[in-house]
Amino acid sequence: MGTWELFTISIGVAMDAFAVAICKGLSVQKYKKRYSIITGGYFGGFQAIMPLVGYIVGSCFQSVIEQIDHWVAFVLLSVIGINMIRESRAEAE
Repeated sequence: MGTWELFTISIGVAMDAFAVAICKGLSVQKYKKRYSIITGGYFGGFQAIMPLVGYIVGSCFQSVIEQIDHWVAFVLLSVIGINMIRESRAEAE
């Protein structure tokens, strides 16, 4: 994985964590420093563990996935394309 891919993944993960942290902060009625430390620990831990778990699982199933990945991409893109065509022909409400 190149630098650009890692950069874009990190930006996406950071935006996700930021949005959840904002919502969590808005839901707290009384601020305590302990809440911030616990929330930060959970975010940091899970954001570090999830890519590692994905890499390990992906590595384990690489041989199976490589055999059908082009068909999965074909089906997904076909479904998206058909849906776009169907929506473009539907009458506006």
